Amino acid sequence: MNTLSAETVRRLMRQNRKTIRGIAQEWNLTMKRVRYVRNHGVTGEHFVRDWLDILTGEGPEDQSSAWLPE
Repeated sequence: MNTLSAETVRRLMRQNRKTIRGIAQEWNLTMKRVRYVRNHGVTGEHFVRDWLDILTGEGPEDQSSAWLPE
C-alpha cells in the first residue's frame, strides 16, 4: 500500500479513539503534522506503515482488510 487517504486517516482516528493531541504526545510529533496528515493523507510505503501503526497499533500485515477504503 502506497497511500493512505485523509478520509481513511480520519476514520481510523475515530474508530481507535485517537486524538490529535494524543498522537502528537505519544509519537513525539507536532500537532501541526498530525493535522496535516489528517487533512491531506500520507503517501509512501514507509510513511503509510508508520501511520497505520500510529492509528491502529498494528502494521498492515497484522491487519485484516478493515482499514482499507471501501
